[in-house]
Amino acid sequence: MKKKQDKDKDQSPEGAWAAAGFAVVLVVVGLPVWWYTTTVYRAHLPYSTIEELSSQLRYHAVGLTLIGVPSPSFSANLEKHVRHLRSVKFHMSLRRTRKDEMEVMRAASSLEELDTKLSRITRAAPGTLAVFVIPDDRFFEDAGVSIVVGRHRLVLVKIDIDMFLLAKVLKSMTMDPLANIRVEEAKILQELRGLHKREAMRQVPTEPGYDVTLTLMVPEPHITRPVWDAKKAVDDYLKPVADQIESVAKLSIKSQVLYMTGLNVSPQWSESYMHYALPQDQLPLTVNAIEAKLGSFVWTRPSLHFIIYIPREKETPLHIHTADDLPLETNSFLVPRWGGVMIHNVQDPEINKTYPQEVSLDSHWIMKTVLTHLYRLLPVPNVKEDKEVLLLPSRDSTKLTEWQLDGLARARVSAYLSNIKITLQFPDPFVSYDHNSGCCFYLIPAVSSIHSKSLCELVGEISNMVISDEVGGWVWGAVEEWRECSSAAREGRLQEATFYCGRSFTQADAAFFHPSLLALLYFPDNQKYAIYVPLFLPVSIPVILSFKMLLGLYKGSVAFKVKKE
Repeated sequence: MKKKQDKDKDQSPEGAWAAAGFAVVLVVVGLPVWWYTTTVYRAHLPYSTIEELSSQLRYHAVGLTLIGVPSPSFSANLEKHVRHLRSVKFHMSLRRTRKDEMEVMRAASSLEELDTKLSRITRAAPGTLAVFVIPDDRFFEDAGVSIVVGRHRLVLVKIDIDMFLLAKVLKSMTMDPLANIRVEEAKILQELRGLHKREAMRQVPTEPGYDVTLTLMVPEPHITRPVWDAKKAVDDYLKPVADQIESVAKLSIKSQVLYMTGLNVSPQWSESYMHYALPQDQLPLTVNAIEAKLGSFVWTRPSLHFIIYIPREKETPLHIHTADDLPLETNSFLVPRWGGVMIHNVQDPEINKTYPQEVSLDSHWIMKTVLTHLYRLLPVPNVKEDKEVLLLPSRDSTKLTEWQLDGLARARVSAYLSNIKITLQFPDPFVSYDHNSGCCFYLIPAVSSIHSKSLCELVGEISNMVISDEVGGWVWGAVEEWRECSSAAREGRLQEATFYCGRSFTQADAAFFHPSLLALLYFPDNQKYAIYVPLFLPVSIPVILSFKMLLGLYKGSVAFKVKKE
């Protein structure tokens, strides 16, 4: 009887209303507050625009003016040879030779003079080229060539020029042929073999700036005291180039000297050449041994290292040998995506000479080698000279020609657009690099600016990732600049494309590496249960039991009404 009274007391209307009140407060107030306070804020992102820009065909339009062509078939034949290019499309136009240009052709006495004077009166805009068909063959007969690549943006050709050769020269002038392959899909890169594959992978990671470090390594300072004015060498050779390409890539240049540090190699004496030979299979060992001693610089920009090595006295003279056991003329080798190493031999010390012996380094040879390596890493386009092609270098041998600057800008824009696309939408599988060294190449691991996952993929996979208004602003800005860059490249506005792609790349990286995204990058959804279960389970059990009591009271009241009726 007592148990029945206690049971009726527990199921009294007051207890039921109290349980119902708790449930109502939990459902009506608690759940909305919890939902509101735990909702992940996500700014709207332009997914459709990113998809649209990613599917667009990327190419550079190059305005090509043909001056003084003998017949319309000339341009038609040339267009047939260059139309298959995937990354560059030539927009050809024809015009007759003006009167002042004809006077220059009659008055000039050499090809160099002709190129200089024609460049003054016929200025080709940045990103364009002009082909002059010279009716007088005496210039070409004296030089024994058919094509002359000028210092600016002019190409001088004979009337009966081989169109295949002309198309080949124009392709090489517009952009490094392997620079575009480097930014294409990984499957295209993996199809390359041998030297072409190593050449395509040599390009440095595309970034707005680089730290360039010149390191003089002196393993025996007690024997050799090198005399080298590094500051003057940088001002005379590297500084002009850095100023030229500032709009494309900013170079921060510094130098250092490492004493008591040498290359970990074991050269063999060559009786044929009477010097110590360093085989190519030992080149990777040289880089691995000295990389940790070059100094660690905390900086977001990639570093390019150029090593000038003074061999030990017992290894002098030291020369690099190819796989065919032939000495390299440059006595240096390029390290893709890293820098280069050059071996500078010094004269043997004289008998009874006091130590350390002062030796003067060949600054011209050193800086010329550094520039050659730098041009190949960026990459700067180059036209290979042969018996039919004459390449006129810049008047200042340390500077690039105008068409080389244009070609470098196109390569950088293509790399930027590829990285922006990968950062915002499409992942790029990691490329399996070939670590087998050639005669002057060795690939070492490097940090790439290409990410394994895109921003849109991370947002879709991590549901609790917050997309703040700041991140959204970076993404919208990157997409807008991306659109402008693609449009400018397709219309041949190279300078504008270079400007917009740099801004878009910077904003895309700022959005991808924003701290608010990285904070939840490694926080899986299943870890939320470890937080919510201890918090809500103790509160939920009494509420669920109260619903059981309410159900019991409801059934009791229904049974009482039926019985009363």
